[in-house]
Amino acid sequence: MRARLFGFPINLRIEPVRVSVAVALCAIVCQTAGLAQTEPLGGQPSATAKQSVSDLDEQVAYQRAFEAVVWAMPASAIYRFRVGLLEQPGMADNVITAFSGPLKTKHEAITGNTVTPYISAVTDLRSGPVVLEIPPKGDKASLYGQIVDAWQVTLADVGPAGLDKGAGGKYLLIPPGYTQAVPSGYIPLTSKSYRLVFAFRSVKAPGGTDADAYAYTKKLKMYPLSLAANPPETKIVDGRPYPLHTLPFYDIRALEDIKQIIDVEPVQPQDKVMMGMLATIGIERGKPFNPPDGKMRAAMERGVVDAYYYMQELDTKLFASNLYWPDRHWSFVMVPDANRGFEFVTNDAVEVDKRAAAWHFFTYYPKTLSDKVGTVYMAPIADNTGRPLEAGKTYRFTVPANVPVNQFWSLTLYDYATWAFIYNSPLERSGLGSFDKDKMKTNPDGSVDLYIGPNAPAGMEANWLPTMGKKPYLWFRLYGPQETFWNKSFELPDLTLVH
Repeated sequence: MRARLFGFPINLRIEPVRVSVAVALCAIVCQTAGLAQTEPLGGQPSATAKQSVSDLDEQVAYQRAFEAVVWAMPASAIYRFRVGLLEQPGMADNVITAFSGPLKTKHEAITGNTVTPYISAVTDLRSGPVVLEIPPKGDKASLYGQIVDAWQVTLADVGPAGLDKGAGGKYLLIPPGYTQAVPSGYIPLTSKSYRLVFAFRSVKAPGGTDADAYAYTKKLKMYPLSLAANPPETKIVDGRPYPLHTLPFYDIRALEDIKQIIDVEPVQPQDKVMMGMLATIGIERGKPFNPPDGKMRAAMERGVVDAYYYMQELDTKLFASNLYWPDRHWSFVMVPDANRGFEFVTNDAVEVDKRAAAWHFFTYYPKTLSDKVGTVYMAPIADNTGRPLEAGKTYRFTVPANVPVNQFWSLTLYDYATWAFIYNSPLERSGLGSFDKDKMKTNPDGSVDLYIGPNAPAGMEANWLPTMGKKPYLWFRLYGPQETFWNKSFELPDLTLVH
């Protein structure tokens, strides 16, 4: 059958069955056409939907504040670290604080260690590149640690596990947009941010002392590249005698900190959407952030507080998702991104929740998590019955006689609410480890029973970590784990509830 379509002849063949379907469809269309349409198919909620809150501006203030805190977690934490360091006497950019001994409970820092003395400094590259000289590994001590930018992106690991491979060297910290030639003889590190921070641990060698480790730290140097021809003497101060306050805030100050960050740091393309959202609650580069008292400010503060509790939940789920031994309750707490790093930025997305979970309880990750990383952090998420650890309870942890480490092991106690040490003056004890075995009571087989709780069992005071009524969060550190840890033939026993 020939017909014409738009003036052109066509062959038309209609199957009998198809004719019947066409007739049926025509009938439906004709019936529908008889009903008059009174509303567009879209463009508004359903007739039964209602606005869920009375004040949408207040709701936006809450939501934007909530998302801002989660988004900025790594940057906020390291900004607070910078502020806390600069508050200590004698500190300034390019001044190094070298702690003369391990941290005490008055040193408020996220999951700090109580064994190796810390060395740290901050710098601001807006005036140009800065040189950081790292000494070579010594017979009595070596360095382990990271240099990070304003988002805690690790620019480099240092020391035997870092770029210098223990040989030391001159790291050159280069600001964003720097176009001049880099002189030879340096290890160049180009940053996407202006403010940088480093934190190193001075690890004493077998037979070394804390005094040896402290003396080793004084070999570091830091100065502007512009003065490299005749560098000034690096000022090194001891931060141990003074309190240290580096914990993030979870009130309106969290948003004030974000304002301080974006006032200085370049905006990355991945963050432009968030910049627009921040502007709606008054956080803009170069403009004052002065949220007035009243319901809008209160809404923002509720958002900040809820973001804290949300990240606490994210961490609980993170730990539970990464148990190391199938029949134990120990979590391998470092959970990297798809690239084995901790930026959580893919070609398609910024994984905001994963990034917040990783950085809420941790600082200074390695640049890349190798298959057999040099320092391991294990955390118990429950006791041997599967019950989460509780405040006010006493637990026993039996450390096996031969923990497979090349350097040392330690158990560190934190407050689950803050991820920082628990104040317990005058005892001042937040950790016990292999360096303390000569002071502790040991079992006949060489194992050690450690007690975590509000009170020490009779006769076990030297083996006790006081919780002071706080919910405990524990890290078992292995510095230089050996093969039996990695092949899992060695296992840590679960904690046991005593009472």
